[in-house]
Amino acid sequence: MRPPVRVLDPDVTGRAPRGYLWSYAAPGGDVLLEFDRHRSLAPLQQRLQGFTGTIQTDAYAVYQALASQQPGLTRIGCLAHVRRRFYAALEEDLPDAVWFIAQIGSLYRIEDEARDQSAAARQVLRQQRAPAIWAALKAKAAALQPIVLPKSTMGKAISYFLDEYDALIGYLRDERFEIDNNLIENDIRPTAVGRKRWLFIGHPHAGWRSAVIYSVLVSCRRRGINPEMYLTDVLRRLPSVKITDIDALLPARWHPPSADTG
Repeated sequence: MRPPVRVLDPDVTGRAPRGYLWSYAAPGGDVLLEFDRHRSLAPLQQRLQGFTGTIQTDAYAVYQALASQQPGLTRIGCLAHVRRRFYAALEEDLPDAVWFIAQIGSLYRIEDEARDQSAAARQVLRQQRAPAIWAALKAKAAALQPIVLPKSTMGKAISYFLDEYDALIGYLRDERFEIDNNLIENDIRPTAVGRKRWLFIGHPHAGWRSAVIYSVLVSCRRRGINPEMYLTDVLRRLPSVKITDIDALLPARWHPPSADTG
């Protein structure tokens, strides 16, 4: 979920309410964004109703609530969110932050080394080298927690890490899992850039339309499809396509027109 965006609602006077873009994606699949006026559990429950499997998120409470309430659903954490907090402590010249950043860097080097290996080899490499680093991180954080100010930058980083520890090491269970959710973070970065430029959504209905447009464009980007070429072709073909054939125009199934068909 991206940070909130202001929405101009004709039914609300004197202020611009907030709206939210919720994002969903599977590795290698399309990216789906949905606009909702709420950041509560309800949008997640509606979208993921009946889903069984693993989701990867930050520590926002609604994700934890969903995992605890929905049978068959498990949540794993994101190391990038932890790293950001220790980087904040590093900017304050806190020596212990250097140690944490170095250990986290070692975990990422394992992932870099394993990325091009087979699934089985990736899992072996992780199991051989990562658990000891994670154990050292946990021990250091537990030792520091009683002696740092809870509201300090380091205190907040340590608390976040310890609270999320079990979720953070969840990626070690399956070689298909990632150490963080940077794949989706990178995919939906255009929504954050756009929000800084257009500042607000002009109507609640436009929020839904924006989510659809972003879903299409970001899914094209993930699949290496030129969005302009894709939209030009799809919009040309739409009037003559049967509703039962619409799926063939989705980014996952679309093929560029051949030269002889224009």
